[in-house]
Amino acid sequence: MNKRLLMALVFIPLIVVLAAGCSRHKAREIDISTGEYYEDEEYQKLSKKDREQYCVNLATELDTLQSRSETAQNELEQNKEDIQTLTRELRDSEREYSKLRNQVDELTLQLQELASLPREWELVYGECLWIVAGYEQIYGDPLKWTRLWRGNYERIEDPDWVMAGWTLQVPRTWPRKHKVMQDEWLAKIAGYWEVYDNYRQWPVLYEANRDRIDDPDLIFPEQELLVPREFPASD
Repeated sequence: MNKRLLMALVFIPLIVVLAAGCSRHKAREIDISTGEYYEDEEYQKLSKKDREQYCVNLATELDTLQSRSETAQNELEQNKEDIQTLTRELRDSEREYSKLRNQVDELTLQLQELASLPREWELVYGECLWIVAGYEQIYGDPLKWTRLWRGNYERIEDPDWVMAGWTLQVPRTWPRKHKVMQDEWLAKIAGYWEVYDNYRQWPVLYEANRDRIDDPDLIFPEQELLVPREFPASD
């Protein structure tokens, strides 16, 4: 046999074996950010370069996760503070709501009581404006008899002279208008308890009626004045 051919037959299998032993293992592609990692067996088959890169990627991902953890911890602490603040505000709101609810209940009760009060009163023998005003279901104060008189001005000429059988209107609301009577002036009108209960508030009446009052010291009977209600009834 040819010597060269014999040598070729000997070295060809060796070259194949060496070539197979030097071939690189192709690792599968993974995404560490999604939680994919190499199994131990896979890691052992990686080349030195791939192992180093894999370690770098793991370290980078670890830093990222630690940063996210710190951010989440800070947000958690801030959320705890926000929750505590909101809890305090909620408790304050609940107390305020309870307070307002009680006020609403009281006002509702007062409105119900007011609605049940008489708006008319038929005089009987022996009654006068003073007596009627003193009844609890009317005003509960005899000194407020003038409110009855002013509310029935067109019918009662003389408040000292009323007759049994007359039906009187019982004013229940704060007036928004006032018809001037004889011997009245702005300060006197402002002093009526159903107007402002304070004679010093007369400028309010004057300013609201400047189109019909040239001189605040000069008003006339039968003039109809506006009574603004956005001002307090008393100091």
